Amino acid sequence: MPKIVNSDQYRKELLRKAFDLLAEKGYAQVTTRQLSKELGISTGAMYHYFPSKQALFEQLVEELGQQDAVALQEQVAAVDALTERLQRLGQFLIDNEAYFVKQTAIWIDFCMNVDAEEVSNNAVFNQVEERYWEAIAHALKLHDRSLVQFVWTLVNGVLMEQVGGSNRINFAEQVHLLIDMLTVYLEARSVDSPSDKGG
Repeated sequence: MPKIVNSDQYRKELLRKAFDLLAEKGYAQVTTRQLSKELGISTGAMYHYFPSKQALFEQLVEELGQQDAVALQEQVAAVDALTERLQRLGQFLIDNEAYFVKQTAIWIDFCMNVDAEEVSNNAVFNQVEERYWEAIAHALKLHDRSLVQFVWTLVNGVLMEQVGGSNRINFAEQVHLLIDMLTVYLEARSVDSPSDKGG
């Protein structure tokens, strides 16, 4: 009896393997042929799941965005107080430091090797970024879109400092400082008040 393959599950497994490979070697350094070899599938099967290397990357970004949004919601689901939600966001980043640093490194490498307009006009990337903004807004109960985007920018900045393996800046320490800063600012703004306006 032939083995029944769950196509979507198999595609996700391939994306997980591709994530580690791209983190190790970089997007620009890996050809589609090398990807198929490292993933243990034929080039034909590779093209069946991913019509191009960029299509694979887009699907990877989309998959990671979905997973991260769900994981963040699970992290903060049981708490209501702003301070506790912020602390849980910080702990989520610290607990997953290696993963998020890899993700940031892959993204930087991709952006350095494609046209900037191709990145900014890509519907998948824009949708995934919106998903991250929504996840942060929901997790912290923020209604001000500019503020949500600013939190996202700060988190990315802390992560970018870790790319390249520099030990000069302690990630957990930076995250704690970021959370302390956000706590003071957000409490001062009383962002949970119904009068808060946003986009």
